[in-house]
This record gives sequence, C-alpha cells and structure tokens, in this order.
Amino acid sequence: MSNIAKNNKNLIYPGLLWFGIFFMLPLAVIFLYSFTTDYIFSGRSIDFTFSNFLLIFQKKHYLIILWRSLKISFITTVLSILFSYPVAYFLAKKTSLDRVLIVVLMIPFWVNYLIRIFAWKLLLSENGVINQFLLFIGFIDKPLQMLYTQTAVVFGLVYTYTPMMVLPLYATILKIDSSLTEAALDLGASRTGVFFDITFKLSLTGIFAGTLLVFIPALGSFAIPAILGGTDSVMIGNMVENQFFHVGNWNFGSAFTLALGALSIAMILFYSKIFGLESIYKNKNI
Repeated sequence: MSNIAKNNKNLIYPGLLWFGIFFMLPLAVIFLYSFTTDYIFSGRSIDFTFSNFLLIFQKKHYLIILWRSLKISFITTVLSILFSYPVAYFLAKKTSLDRVLIVVLMIPFWVNYLIRIFAWKLLLSENGVINQFLLFIGFIDKPLQMLYTQTAVVFGLVYTYTPMMVLPLYATILKIDSSLTEAALDLGASRTGVFFDITFKLSLTGIFAGTLLVFIPALGSFAIPAILGGTDSVMIGNMVENQFFHVGNWNFGSAFTLALGALSIAMILFYSKIFGLESIYKNKNI
C-alpha cells in the first residue's frame, strides 16, 4: 500500500457508511421481507417461509410478465449494440472530434428523464409527429397504433439506454492498437476479416460492460412501460410497484425483487461464459 493510501485510509469510511445505509440496509430489509409472512414491525408473529418465491412459479400470470420483461430487455440490448457499435467505432477511430461529439451525444440526457419519455409519447401517438409525417407522404392511409404497445416500450428503452452502450464501447475500441489491424492488412487479411477477428473480438469487453448497463436497468424498468406501454406491456418493475403500493404485499414484492436480482446475476455469468470473456481479461495480448 502506498504512503498516500496509508495516510488517507480513513477517507473510505464515509463511503462505506453511505454504502451500508443506502444500499446494504434496504437490501437487508427486502431480504427479510422475502422470507417472511407479514410486516416485520407489525407486532404480529413472523413466520419463515419460501412460499413467496414459490408463488412466482405457481401463477402463470407472473411467469408471463417475467418472460415479457426478459424478451423486451433482450431486444433492447441487441438494438442498442447494433445502433451503438457504428457510433462508438466512428468516435474512436474515424474522427478527432470524439470528445466534442460525446458531449453532443449526452446533451439530450441533461433533460429530465420523465420529460423525455413524455416527449416520446407525443411522437408515437395517433396525432403525433411520426404518424402525421407518414400520412403526409402517403406512406399510410390511417394512423398507426404505436403508443401503448411493446414496440413503444422498446423505442423508449433503446432511446434511454443506448448512450450507456456507446460509452464503454467507445472506451474499449479506442484502446485497440491500430498497428494490429495494419499488420493484419499487410499480411493479406480482408478488411471484413480484420474487423471480426481483431476489432470485434477485442471489443467484446466493451459489449459486455454495455450489456450490463443496458440489460439490467431495462429489465427492472418501471416508468417507461407505465407511460408508453399498455396492458400487454407490463414488466417486472410495474408488477413489483403494484405489490408494494397497491396490493400491499411487501413480502411477495420483495421475493420477486430478489428473484430478479438472482436471475440477473445468473444471466451475467452465462453471458460471460458464452463469450469467453475470462480468457480475454486474462490475456491482454490477444
């Protein structure tokens, strides 16, 4: 440990205190509620149970919501990768104005989150800009039903979380040594082969980081499905909110929250294994 770290090690305690109060304590409360049968501070007897978790699999309705959330989050993540990769590659390799353009990319996100989502509601409505433009050019005869659909939810999620994919991809691609691609081209490799064998492979860590920043928040999203979605677009976040604030079943809501967290961790580990990210991290010279 360096002298600077030794002399300032006490500075970590405020951060640990914040982490304990605002992260670990709420998580501990959720954990307790998920394995109990009543309100913890109600004064009534509290029984330990697994029934809250079993209820998730006993009712088809909850499995449908879980599957829908996974599907929408997966589509959002794939679209974010497809949209973000060309942008990140251009910023990292094709322009010297990358820092300025990143600021420009982030400017819309300085506006309040809910205001931006309601703006999408205006765009996607039957009398919105998109429908009016399509009617004007004669592409459609009557307004399309885009609002209050799963498509609208995907639009909102992709718009919201795509910058979270661009930034890690940009940072990863920027670090790729250009001499590797130049050497491959000199040895006769095609540009397509160079991209997939070198650039894309070395950028998998950025895709992995971006996936974490997109998939997990999208999976637990609440406001976007509530504003842009309909009855067939309810996601896990909406269901959990309903259990806490409308039904009053904090125990089941907590159990579903923990199940969602466990599922997210399992999918992260599976995703890492599929892409062989361990070997990439261990061998920086690939």
